[in-house]
Amino acid sequence: MSAIMLCVAIEAPKFVTDKLESSTVGIQLFTFRGRYMVDLLISLFLFAMAPWGILMGSFTLFLIFGIRFLGVKQPDAFNEIFRQSDIESQADSYTLESEYDTPVPERR
Repeated sequence: MSAIMLCVAIEAPKFVTDKLESSTVGIQLFTFRGRYMVDLLISLFLFAMAPWGILMGSFTLFLIFGIRFLGVKQPDAFNEIFRQSDIESQADSYTLESEYDTPVPERR
């Protein structure tokens, strides 16, 4: 699983990424949500590996949630790195409320 995520991150070798892009599950690995979910799964595997695994799993979770926080607060920073899936573009609108709010008249 880690080797597949490494191939997705560097987008090489070409035959592996082409195979992943042609599958329905593999295409999700190239999105922000797909990488996030697989990274969470990998960190859970680390927790099963005694003291060093717990340490590395905690560090991995810290990094994962830090990157998730940045992705929510600064969505434009990740547009070049991650692809947008149809589900993410419809369900997840990572916009700051104060930037895109439209005035709503008060109800009486």
